[in-house]
Amino acid sequence: MKKIGIIIALICITLVALFLRVNKISSIPPALSWDEVSIGYNAYSILKTGKDEHGKYLPLDTFVAYGDYKPPLAIYLTVPSIAVFGLTDFAVRLPSALFGTLTVFATFFLVIKLFGMSKLGKSSIERVALLSSAVLAVSPWHLNLSRAGFEANIALFFVVFGIYLILVAVGKPKVWMVAWLPFVATVYTFNSARYFVPLFGLVLCVVFWKSIIAHWKQFLVGAVIAAIAMTPILPHLVSPEARLRFEEVNIFTDASVVITANERMAYDDNSMIGKILHNRRMGYALSYLRHFSDNLQPSFLFVKGDGNPKFSTQVVGQMYMMEAPLFLVGLIALFVTAPQIAWILLIWILLAIVPAATARETPHALRILNSLPVWQIIVAFGITVVFGWIIKLFGKYKKPAVIGIGSVFVCMYMFSIGYYLHNYYAHYAKVYSGEWQYGYASAITAVQKIAGNYDKIYISSTIGRPYMYTLFYTKFDPSDYLKLKDSTFDSAGFYHVYGFGKYKFIDTMPSGSLEPNALYIGDAGWAPEGARIIERISLLDGSDRLVLFDAK
Repeated sequence: MKKIGIIIALICITLVALFLRVNKISSIPPALSWDEVSIGYNAYSILKTGKDEHGKYLPLDTFVAYGDYKPPLAIYLTVPSIAVFGLTDFAVRLPSALFGTLTVFATFFLVIKLFGMSKLGKSSIERVALLSSAVLAVSPWHLNLSRAGFEANIALFFVVFGIYLILVAVGKPKVWMVAWLPFVATVYTFNSARYFVPLFGLVLCVVFWKSIIAHWKQFLVGAVIAAIAMTPILPHLVSPEARLRFEEVNIFTDASVVITANERMAYDDNSMIGKILHNRRMGYALSYLRHFSDNLQPSFLFVKGDGNPKFSTQVVGQMYMMEAPLFLVGLIALFVTAPQIAWILLIWILLAIVPAATARETPHALRILNSLPVWQIIVAFGITVVFGWIIKLFGKYKKPAVIGIGSVFVCMYMFSIGYYLHNYYAHYAKVYSGEWQYGYASAITAVQKIAGNYDKIYISSTIGRPYMYTLFYTKFDPSDYLKLKDSTFDSAGFYHVYGFGKYKFIDTMPSGSLEPNALYIGDAGWAPEGARIIERISLLDGSDRLVLFDAK
């Protein structure tokens, strides 16, 4: 392909990617998750006061948030968006959409550099690179996670950019001095990346060891710069707080494994063989392998996707079904024609799953997002291989064959994309609005019209984290919040807010008499007899979600 053609094609792919990630992001997904409102309000608080919701000035190590200690970079990257568009759903989600688009763009250059190590011709590499970006641009996996404020999606860009810089550094040694900085950025962005990038970085060091030895001074300078950039966050990484989230979700705190091991050893009369085969270490190892393999299930990858509707529409897999044979062809062909590249990509996928497999919830599309865009690169290579076979098979009739079969192929792909997009835009929000904490935004917006009539406003925590939704949608002044909040950390380290100003947050609505001059927002079935119903808030499928009532 001519250079101008490649540039135009890449620009078109990038623009399509941008449109698919930005179009209607304020309403689809149907509401902000509690993590999104936390990111948004903390960014708003930084913008207004320079402090987070806990009063910490410009934290560089972590944002305490709900006691889940969020990595800071995504929040800081949301500050400019909120400065321009205000504290809105669109502003919170825009950074993820933009970085998702940049990942599509960066994938082209990553593939050019990576496949430059092979014996493929320049035009073939350019085709694979363009196809890789195109497949990622329309990927349901990447689209789903680019359209919400997920830190993992931002981290993925830095993973791709970091790997690209390392590949560049092999040929331009001066780049070693900054090559590790994108990897450092991932550590400041998403928890799973904190495990993946050191592992894969080590693999890349082994692969390019000769280049590193030949230019060890530049490499050393880069390592020192990266170490300095890590300094602010290092104390947190080794703190008990950093282990809190891991201990909450990991399989190694699952007591059932120990109970099962003890029962089976007892059945074997505590014999030596029984102790070897059924000890808890063996149980945890088998549990880890099961959770690891969950992330490679064909049903997860190509049929239904992640069981959590936040990460999948449930009507297609994380990838399109027609991509399954293309992925298989591409992987086998890569091992035949470019084994070094094949091993790098395969290890990339496997190492991306390593930290995610320690969690109890598997498969998990968000936690293994670092495995993108490898799947798409292999699919793209599979497409080029298949059409290469067609050209060889049909000989002098190759032109009509490519046109005919190519037309069928494009139609199948367009049908797959169209089916996914139709379900996403027409049905997804209606079916799964309840999974997205839908209701708080509508309820709090309704409250603002009548809040002046009440001395107290009680909001149920039935959906989760009502204090943050209230802060977000009332645009409550962060300085006033710090003065007025009634909050505490529980024994497990998680943060709870019981109220600020006239807003009070409760787990259970009163069943008896109601306070005068008080407004209540509760679950649709919680309004006591005799209460005056002011407004009902429904999910997008029409079912009741919340109800506003008082004692009048």
